[in-house]
This record gives sequence, structure tokens and C-alpha cells, in this order.
Amino acid sequence: MNTLNKQIDHPRTTIDYLAHHPAVIPELTQLLYTEWADLYLAAGLTQQDLRAALEQRSVTNQLPLTLVAMAEDGTLLGAGSIKLDEPGTKAGLSPWLGGIYIKESQRGLGLGAQIVTALEQKARELGVAALYLSADTAEGFYLRLGWQTLERVESFGVRDVVLMTKQL
Repeated sequence: MNTLNKQIDHPRTTIDYLAHHPAVIPELTQLLYTEWADLYLAAGLTQQDLRAALEQRSVTNQLPLTLVAMAEDGTLLGAGSIKLDEPGTKAGLSPWLGGIYIKESQRGLGLGAQIVTALEQKARELGVAALYLSADTAEGFYLRLGWQTLERVESFGVRDVVLMTKQL
């Protein structure tokens, strides 16, 4: 069985594949859609579309995929994905880090960095040489993790975002 089950510094929290925790897909769909509703709406995507994408990313050995941060009691704390594209930004770049989300009560504790690091490691294992991302408010966070700024664009005409990359 392909497993990640990476124990992290955050007490009693594990970073694991969404594929091992399908019961959290409805909650994760709601959290992500609420966080980036303007972008999803501008792209013409519904919550059902997002849920279908998360179900597609419920794998362990290929892209696209999603990792989740799970508390010892099975509570979802956060998530992140590697996607094949990022509509509304710049065509021709792939794959993309995206949907990095930490529940508000868990922010500032290092979970986001742990999810990003685990996704980078998995991408390396799958032969990815470089990752891309778009961010509106987290540029400093990604710079601290070794990402480089490429350019700024307007995503779907609703948000100014920075495009970033990291060589793996």
C-alpha cells in the first residue's frame, strides 16, 4: 500500500493522501469553495465541479493529487494539491501547487509549510522538475519556503495574483 503518513512537528497531526480520507471530501470542498468563491465563480465552476476535482485528486502515485493534514482524532486541519493547470493565470505552465488551505484555528502553527514541503517532495518523487503557483496574499510565505516570483497577473479579472515557481 502506498502511504505517506508523514508525522509532522505539529502535535498529533499527520500529513497524508486525501485518498486515505475520502470522508473529508465534502468538508474540504466547502472550505475551499468558500475561501476562493470569486475565482471559482469567475471560472464558471460549481461546488460539484470542485468536489469532482478533489475526487480525481484522491490518488497516491500520480498527478493531480491532494494531501490533507489530519488531527489524531480524524479532524481535517488543512490541505493542499498539485494540479495540472491553473485556469485564469498563464497557459503553458504545469504542474501547479494549489488549494493550500489551513483552518483558521490552525494557522500560524507550521501546517501550511509542512503541506507545501510534503507536496514538493511528492512532486520530486514523481519526476517533476519545477512547480508553479499563484497567490494573492501569501507571497512572503512562499518566498520563505524558497519560491521565486515570476510575474503578477489578474486572475479571471477578479484578483491580482503573483505567479511563483520553485525548481525541485
